[in-house]
Amino acid sequence: MFKPHHFIKSLKHQELHIKKEFSLLCWNVAKLTLNSDYKIFLDKLIHEYDLDMLLLQEVKKNISIELDLHDYSYILSPNIETKKHIFGVLSAFKSSCHNEISLLTKKQELNYMTHKVSLITLHNMADDKVLLMVNLHAINFVKNSDFQNELNYIFDSIHSHNGAMIVAGDFNTWNVERVASLREFASHLELKKVTFSDESNIKKVFTNSLDYVFYRGLELTYSEVIDSKKISDHNPIIAKFSIL
Repeated sequence: MFKPHHFIKSLKHQELHIKKEFSLLCWNVAKLTLNSDYKIFLDKLIHEYDLDMLLLQEVKKNISIELDLHDYSYILSPNIETKKHIFGVLSAFKSSCHNEISLLTKKQELNYMTHKVSLITLHNMADDKVLLMVNLHAINFVKNSDFQNELNYIFDSIHSHNGAMIVAGDFNTWNVERVASLREFASHLELKKVTFSDESNIKKVFTNSLDYVFYRGLELTYSEVIDSKKISDHNPIIAKFSIL
């Protein structure tokens, strides 16, 4: 149903490495990317936090209109395509990207509805090192075993990478079984979870957090969850890292 056919991308920083210290935003924007309040709020965050990377889920784009994303390079990997719009995860950055892989879930939600999607991108750092980044919107409305299988699908696609890694997004971990599967996934990849001094703005269902940023091979120097003033039903996560 509405299965997408292609990437949308604009790469214009191919000569640049990731900075020694960089900042990242992760946010499920609930299909509000054409909304003026969303644009104003995102602009404010970009300038206030000097964001180098944006990992957005549930992005909505008009097929016939170019995205307005300041000076970022970007890749939009869709999970839904209609006659007028595409929807999916979008990774934006101010550095090179020398490969991208889109993983559409094997299962469909409720067995006949839409797929979800994860976008894997590879970015050059100094000294010939490479950062692997996963922008993920996990499948919902399936059995816990199917959720586990989809995490395994992602794991199989990234576990051979030996360097730095960021895995972030909306994991739809609304029950304890899904949380346990995610913990196991992160443990096998030796990923650390970004923590916060105040988690009150993290989106939760049944006390379980849905949005996470995991990392390895980097030093976390700052983290914050921003109140988006109900622009989206999720709130943006800011994380700043230093390359080891």
